[in-house]
Parts: sequence; C-alpha cells; structure tokens
Amino acid sequence: MKKNLLLKVLLLCLFGIGLLYQAEAQTRTISGLVKDDKDNPIEGASVSADKSTVGTSTNAKGEFTLQVPVSAKKLIVSYIGFANQEIAIGNSDNISVQLISSSNILNDVVVVGYGTQKKANLTGAVDQVTSEVLQNRSLTNLNQGLQGVLPNLNIRMLDGKPNQAPSFNIRGATSIGQGGSALVLIDGVEGNPSLLNPNDVATVSILKDAASASIYGARAAFGVVLITTKNPIKGKTSVSYSTNFSIKSPTTVPDFENDAYIFAKMFAESSVAWDGQFPQAVNKTLKFSQAYLTELERRSKTPGLPNYEIDPVTGEYVYYSSTDWYRELYKDNNNSIEHNLSVSGSSDKASFLITGRYFKQDGLFRY
Repeated sequence: MKKNLLLKVLLLCLFGIGLLYQAEAQTRTISGLVKDDKDNPIEGASVSADKSTVGTSTNAKGEFTLQVPVSAKKLIVSYIGFANQEIAIGNSDNISVQLISSSNILNDVVVVGYGTQKKANLTGAVDQVTSEVLQNRSLTNLNQGLQGVLPNLNIRMLDGKPNQAPSFNIRGATSIGQGGSALVLIDGVEGNPSLLNPNDVATVSILKDAASASIYGARAAFGVVLITTKNPIKGKTSVSYSTNFSIKSPTTVPDFENDAYIFAKMFAESSVAWDGQFPQAVNKTLKFSQAYLTELERRSKTPGLPNYEIDPVTGEYVYYSSTDWYRELYKDNNNSIEHNLSVSGSSDKASFLITGRYFKQDGLFRY
C-alpha cells in the first residue's frame, strides 16, 4: 500500500511539473522602451497584449518587461495626451515604441485667471475659442467676430462707431444682475476689445461662475472675458502678410409698402380702428386728410400725372408719387478690404511682435 501511495505522489509531481513547463512554454518575455515624439522616455505608460489580460506600466526610464502569451500578435501602448499605438510583436523580444501627441480637445490648454489648465482637469464654468473662428472673415472689429461663437455670450453694441466698446453679458437676461457688463482683460490688463486687431488674437475665454470673483474681486461679479494675444515663435524671425476682400449685403431687409395710395389707405384705416379718429398727419410732418387720400386714389388710376403740385392757396409743396425710400437711402451691398502685416521674433533673452492692420469698409448709406 505504501509503495502504491508513493508511486501516485511521484506521478502527481511529475504531472504538475509538466503542466508548469507547458504553461511556461506558451508565454514569452517582451521588453522595450516607450518614448514621446521628442524622444523623451514616458513614465507610467500602459502596455498590454491583445488576446490577454496581462499588462504593465513603464518605469521612470520608459522601460517595460511583460510576459505575453505566444498567441498574442500585438502590443497596445497608451498614455494620457497621446494617441494609442498598436505594435506588431513578430519575432522580436525587444520593442521600441514612439507615441504621437493627440489633438484631443481634452488636452487643449485653457487660460484662466490663475494661469492655465487642461480642459480635462477644469471644473469651473469656462468656454473658449481660438483664432480659428476669426480666420478668413472680414471683421470691422473683434466684437463682430465673437458674435454667436461663444455659448451664452451676449454682445450689445451701444452705437455704430467702429471703436465703440460693447457691453458683454454672459449670464443671460433673466439671471441675477443681468444688467451688468463682464470684466474684459487683454493679456491680463483691462482694455477695449474694439481697439484690438482680430488677427492678433490667440484665444478668447469666458469665466462664468462665481470662482472668477475669488480671483478678480467685485469687478468680476458679472463674469470675466479673457483675451490673449499671439506670441512670437521661439528661435526664429517670421514675417506674415494676409489680405481679404469681401462683398457684404444685409441679411434681412424690411418689406415696405411703396404704393402711395395703398399705404395711405391702410394708414387711415388703422388710425380709425385705433382711436376712432381720421388722422391729421403722418409722423407729425406730412399733413393728411380725406381730400389728400381721395386725390391719391384718383392719381393711382390716372397714370402720367405729375408727382407733386404746389397748393394754390397755401403755396405748400404736396407730394403724390410712389417712391421706394429704402432703396433710395440704402445700397444693396458694400465692399470691404483688409491688409494685415506682422513681424515677430524671439530668442533666449528677448522677443518682439509688431503688427499693423489696414481696414476699409464703405457704409451702407448711399449718401
């Protein structure tokens, strides 16, 4: 009995050793190095094999060692901020991997009051646009370029002057303190964005939440608009020039009634319906009466009569013609031309950026 028991134990040991040998024979050791697109080692990059659950991370030198099944065909390497790489294993036991920076929006840098942060790490209510939204657009000033491109940013122009500073509202018309204007900072200094060349802008960010008040104080009670300008490219001098010619036309034109008799008839009917009295004047300037309306009706049915007459009694000028006054005052379209020139350079000790802009746009009025 003892001999049989000893034989069984010996057979089980041999069987276990065989299984271990077989399991080891079905895996292989892969080592390698993970670098970024500037040939710097990446610490903490994730390395795993397909068709398995095994994986590891790179050390401070970017090196890794991994036991992978012989059936694995690829190594999958990933790291935050870089595009995932799938590398064929082949017959090599040593693999070098170079990761390429990803353009994922979570890695965009957002300028905030206390420096810069990645969007992935940002917790405050911040929206940002880059210079791309201003390119290839004929803009009188920066404010026009920001209209409709930032969520909940309402820009109200106070008058038609090209250099007029507008009112920025970023919390809507129904929020607390809706009448206030946001604080506008250009490279950290309060300024008028209307005086800024749109071609010089790098990013525009808006801080909406109460955290902005903790940085800028009571002046930021209605939010903050942060504008940053472009920086020179380090290590070289560059000259850039761009030009733009555009033809503009109104997006919406009012549809006026230009027939004199129909307009006068509708005006009289609406006045009677409003207060029960026949109107005595149009806009307090043009005298109006039943006789004038009757004469307009007669002239609408009798073409060829003169457009005006002189009243023989009062000597006043009386106008009877049908005229499209909107078309007489406004153009169908107008032109604008723009030239931008910038010279920039940077070294280890100094940097400079000089820009100039010429912009000309005709008005919409004919006169």
